[in-house]
Amino acid sequence: MNRHFQNAQFFFSQKRYTDAEKELKQSLAENPNDAWSLALLAACRIHAGDFGQAIKLAQQSITLEPWNPSFFSILARAYFYNNEPQKARETTLEGQRISPNDPVFFAILSDIEFQQENWEKALENANQGLELDPEDLDLVNLRAKCLIQLNRQDEAAQTLDYALHKSPENSYAHANKGWVAIEKDQYDDALRHFKEALRLDPQNEFARHGLKQAIKAKNVLYRGILKYFLWMGKMQENYRWGFIIGIYLLYRLLLKAYETFPQLAPLLLPLIIFYILFAFSTWIATPLSNLFLRLHPVGKYALTKDEIHGSNAIGILALGGGLALLGWFFTDWEVLLFLGGYFIMMMIPVGGIFSLSEHKKARRYMIIYSVLLALSGALWLIYPQITGFLIAFGLGIFFYGWVVNYFLNKEAKEF
Repeated sequence: MNRHFQNAQFFFSQKRYTDAEKELKQSLAENPNDAWSLALLAACRIHAGDFGQAIKLAQQSITLEPWNPSFFSILARAYFYNNEPQKARETTLEGQRISPNDPVFFAILSDIEFQQENWEKALENANQGLELDPEDLDLVNLRAKCLIQLNRQDEAAQTLDYALHKSPENSYAHANKGWVAIEKDQYDDALRHFKEALRLDPQNEFARHGLKQAIKAKNVLYRGILKYFLWMGKMQENYRWGFIIGIYLLYRLLLKAYETFPQLAPLLLPLIIFYILFAFSTWIATPLSNLFLRLHPVGKYALTKDEIHGSNAIGILALGGGLALLGWFFTDWEVLLFLGGYFIMMMIPVGGIFSLSEHKKARRYMIIYSVLLALSGALWLIYPQITGFLIAFGLGIFFYGWVVNYFLNKEAKEF
């Protein structure tokens, strides 16, 4: 192995992937058929998010050395991050046939099953890998993540205590410990672990997300929403949809009962109002809470530019809606009532937009949807005699939640 490859190995170990790539390209200029340089360059491309190129480079390295299991693990990772789980699984099993006692393949299989929301299978693979290497911290962290999803918080905490005993400066273990603390309502403890995780690795987005949730969870109102999100996140996709549809059908039954049996209004009306408020709050809770997070001395530094833009948009709509309703209260001018309702209802699609990843196609689709929705509502305010605009706006708001939920469930399985 030449000097450039050795330099690249050093840079890669220091997470200086751009410098590693420069050395690897020089290494390949000297020897275009150096399989190890191709494989390590593929690993660098994975870290850069260029999964397509990583796949091509890893495939070239395997063509040159089809007996090398390390190259199969890199290709499997590239497929996994490229949202091709079946190819990732097949490649992993090929590598496992060459090296059946390599724990890295069990780690990849565990990651695949976890991403597919098969928590038990993910845990099984993590445990099998740990039988081969009980001190593999990647597998230890994977095991803890699975246990969290399976509501086995005490076991997860014990697993992470072991990881932190072996490696006190493992950022991912601190982040996982923070999430366990959130599950146990220990928010100060969670904050401590998330801060430590970010001190050790400022690029740890898993910890950054946890830090924001831990700060916001100190608010009693947001805490209920967070518990709901965590609970839904532990369900498999088909169960999530079953719950969403089931709770909506229950709401429709309550409405029908309210209309049919008015004497039950004192019992039914609070339930109907609670459903409407809760459904509304799930869409606006994150960007609205980010607005308040900007006042927190630590939380304000954890927000991304996109989250700040989302909180600004929700804040403007909330302020506009509040002022319009206040104006209606004092003037009894009906148009202000409708304008206030329009601003408040538009918080749902705006909240939905910022719940989707910034660079994914789903967000672009929902922006177009939301613009058309906003136009139909605005046109009805200008031309109230054309009820078609109001019907379009109402139906658009109704279907928006279902459409965004579809994209959110799809995005949950993508990188």
